[in-house]
Amino acid sequence: MVTLALEPLGLSRERLLRRMEASEVPRPQGEVALHTLMKRGMIMKEDDHYLPTPRGHAALRETYAALERAQDVSPSSEDMEECPSVPWLTQVQTVWVEALSLNYAVEPDALEQVLPAPLEPELHQGTAWVQVLMSSLREMRPQGLTGLAGFNFYQVSYRAAVRYRNARGRWRRGGYFIRSETNDALMRRIGNSLVEFKFHEFGEADMVMAREGDRLTFGVDPLPAHPGGRLVGVLDTRPLPGPPEGSVWASLDALHEPLIECYDAFGVADGYMYVLTIDRGPWNARFVRPVELYCEAMQDGVFAGRSRLDSVLHLRECPYRWRPLRREPIPAAG
Repeated sequence: MVTLALEPLGLSRERLLRRMEASEVPRPQGEVALHTLMKRGMIMKEDDHYLPTPRGHAALRETYAALERAQDVSPSSEDMEECPSVPWLTQVQTVWVEALSLNYAVEPDALEQVLPAPLEPELHQGTAWVQVLMSSLREMRPQGLTGLAGFNFYQVSYRAAVRYRNARGRWRRGGYFIRSETNDALMRRIGNSLVEFKFHEFGEADMVMAREGDRLTFGVDPLPAHPGGRLVGVLDTRPLPGPPEGSVWASLDALHEPLIECYDAFGVADGYMYVLTIDRGPWNARFVRPVELYCEAMQDGVFAGRSRLDSVLHLRECPYRWRPLRREPIPAAG
């Protein structure tokens, strides 16, 4: 069916059978498949060519939709409902022009102390994880609007790898933002007015990301109302051949699923678990070397003496968009 759908003028019997053989479908089985599809009204013969029927096209669309649902990185549970605060506004799109991920291994009980129930640390390589993500974002705007209507700004977020068990006993994994800051006062006011960001206060800071050749210099200086998030450093963005010495990860592939393939951000409020999902392009991340680095929140804050910088990732040009916010009831404490 897929082969015929890709050929608007159809295929002769012989060419169709050869295509199926090339896909490792033996000719006798191909003959049976053609007969069965004709009998079910999925394909028809016109002159000496086979074509999909309207019923066949409908079946293909249904199959494609089922495959999309099966491959969804964040499927809805049975009890989930959509609850965007302003539907046309909160379905936004943007591009990470340049970003970095500072990957900290954290003692699990230290992370557990800052998580709201029922969230708990998701352990990888025997430890909990917090990623300090700083990015330069371009043209953030509601989907469908031109980039001229968007905002350009910097943002830094402290994302903990977490999980929770929902009311039906199923585990869901994602990230919880311990803190976040932006350098744009308007974006901060918008963020703190939306239910999508109601789970912690979106702070404000002076920020910079500047490149000179392979060197990327970055800095975050929070305003007095949001202390504890000073971040300064210089990265050599030339990719390393593998993980840095001392990293618990054997390769970038090993780190990919636990820390990069994370699409859900969680928030806990009013008896609900809120789930904000990001659909994005590939990170195309690579290990890089920090030349200088100071992260106040990890080195002198609540995780002082209880966290260790494992590795640093650098990435460029990653588009992403939000899905409408969803929520599901938090199970009653047992």
